[in-house]
Parts: sequence; C-alpha cells; structure tokens
Amino acid sequence: MRAHVELIHEDDYIFHAGELPYGEGKILERRLSTDEEDGSSSLSLHATADWGRSAGIVHADTEFYVVEGSMLYGGQELGAGGYVQVPKGTAMDWLKIREGSRVLHWREYGDCGFDPFTDLGEASAKATPESAEGVTVMDAERMEWTEAQSVGPLTPLYIKLLHRDPKTGFYTRLIRAPKGWTDHRLAHHPCYEEFYTLAGKMAYNFGDIDEGTYCFRPARVKHGHFVAETEIDWILRSDGELTNWYTTDEWVKYGGHAENYDEHDGHVHPVLSSLPVRSRSRGEWSGDGM
Repeated sequence: MRAHVELIHEDDYIFHAGELPYGEGKILERRLSTDEEDGSSSLSLHATADWGRSAGIVHADTEFYVVEGSMLYGGQELGAGGYVQVPKGTAMDWLKIREGSRVLHWREYGDCGFDPFTDLGEASAKATPESAEGVTVMDAERMEWTEAQSVGPLTPLYIKLLHRDPKTGFYTRLIRAPKGWTDHRLAHHPCYEEFYTLAGKMAYNFGDIDEGTYCFRPARVKHGHFVAETEIDWILRSDGELTNWYTTDEWVKYGGHAENYDEHDGHVHPVLSSLPVRSRSRGEWSGDGM
C-alpha cells in the first residue's frame, strides 16, 4: 500500500540516480510515490544527458509520458504529450530520452526489473504469452478533447484517454478543467486516484494545485472543494473504474449525509485518512475534507 500523498510539489523533492537498469547515459529521478511492498512507483525523470537502453522485457506495467523535451521509442520520436505503455512481461523496443527532457514514469505491480535483449524480435520471442495485448504508443497532442460525463449541474471536464486495461479498468488519461470549474461536494472512490499537474492553478481542500503538484490518494479517501482559478490540465491514473460517491452537508471534519452510497456498507463508505504526506511549499493544511 502506498502512502496518502496530498499535496507535494516535485521541486520540493531531491534527485536520485535514475533506477532504470541497463540504461546508458545520465538520468535522474524524483520519487513522487512508491510502494515498497511490490515496487510500484511514480517517478519524474530528468535527463541531464541523452539516456537510452536496448529492447527488453519489463517486470512491471510500465508507462512513460513526455512533459518537456522528447523521447524516441523504437525510432518513433515523441515530443511533449508523447505516451508509451508496456504491460508487465511484454517486450518493449529500445528507448531514448533526449538531454534536457522531463518524463513522467510509472511502474505498477512490479519493480524496476528489466531483461535486456539485442533487439525487439529477440525480446518478443522470450515474452510471456499473456502479454499479447502489446504496447500502446500515443501522441496526446494529436488527440481531441472529449467531454466527460458528470453528475450534477457542473461545468464539464474534458478528457483524452491514453490507456485502459480491458480486464481491470485501470486507466491513464489527461483531464482538463476550464477556468471557473467548481465542485464543493466531497467525493470518494472505490479505487486509488493519482494526478500530476501539467499546467494551470486550482484551489482545493488539501491546498493549492499548480504546475508540478502531485497527489496519490488511496481508495475511499474523501476529497473535494475544487475551484479552477485558471484552465488546468492533469495526467490522472486510477487502478479501476472511478465511481464518484458524494458526501454533502458534512459536519466538523468527518461525517455528513451519504448522498448516493450506503454509509453502512463497509465496502463503499469513506475511510478516515491519516495525515497525508505534504511537502514544504504546500504550507499548512486545515484538515478540511477529513
């Protein structure tokens, strides 16, 4: 289980040497969130020189998203908005991240393990049979925003879906809220939710959200009171179908009227979170939303 992280700004975190085995070049990482039980990690990579590695097989569900600069996947160059997803046990082609680039990197259900091979063909011959779904490569800059479904009289959110696991519902998508978007209800979900802020600013019960702000929220932790002060974009991930269960007329810091869920059902009622991990630039937090 990963800790509740809400909110941190990545610039408050120190750099570590990038934990990307068999790579050549220079790359650093900031560890936004990690699970020491299975190795799952959310990382911000900064290439201080060109970095790359050969084709191989990954030991975790693996994702890369270009925030700034560019990377090459098997010879295809991807600029800002470029995205690659490789399922666990699947062969991935060679990868290169250019000097000066910033890339978000996630590993899920496994550690940084990587089995290198000479080329993609050799790696594919050794990959597990269940990895047949293959690799997803997307250029988000070429995608259109689509209106997301919402519950209640709210200004719409907009999405670009990058990847969804057809078995588990695990997804990664971009979210855009227009300036003035607001929701003062408290929500919780049956799955975890994490986001990294790509641009914009929002006031929020856990603190101000701006570019470089990160959150990892475990399942069933209440959150809310959003006001978009500018248009704002995030990349957001959840390990299942994200259903919003809303609490209104909350009292003190915990409790309230269960609007569309059974407050007596232990599988859906919100949990009382411990104090979340916060970084220094986020300031003090009032406990709002607990």
